[in-house]
Amino acid sequence: MDYKLILFGLLLGSVAHSFSWFGMNSQFIWEFWKDRPFMAALLFGMPSNVVFWFASKYVREGTHSIWNVRWLLFTMSFPPMFVLTTTMLGDSFLTTKNLITMLLVMCIVIVQFYFR
Repeated sequence: MDYKLILFGLLLGSVAHSFSWFGMNSQFIWEFWKDRPFMAALLFGMPSNVVFWFASKYVREGTHSIWNVRWLLFTMSFPPMFVLTTTMLGDSFLTTKNLITMLLVMCIVIVQFYFR
C-alpha cells in the first residue's frame, strides 16, 4: 500500500464530497439556489465528478483494489457532511443514531486498512 497516494486520494474525496454537499444543500442556505437545480448541478456537480475521478485514481493506485476505493471514499463523505451541515445549516450531529453511524464508518476504514 502506498499511504501517500491513499491519503491524497482521500483528501480529494473529501473535497469532492464538499462540492456535492453544496450542490444538494445550497438550496437550503441561499435563496438564489432554491429554484436552480440544473445550475447547481453544473456548477457543483461537474467539478465534483472531476475531483472524484482523481480521488478514485489515487486511492486505486495506492491500494490496488477498486473495493477499497468505494469504501474509503464513501467514508470520506462524513467529515465534510459533519462540518458543513453543522456550520451552514445548524443541524446537530450529536444524536445517538449519528454517533453510532460514525463508529461504524470508522470500523469500515479500519477493516479496509487491516485486511488486504
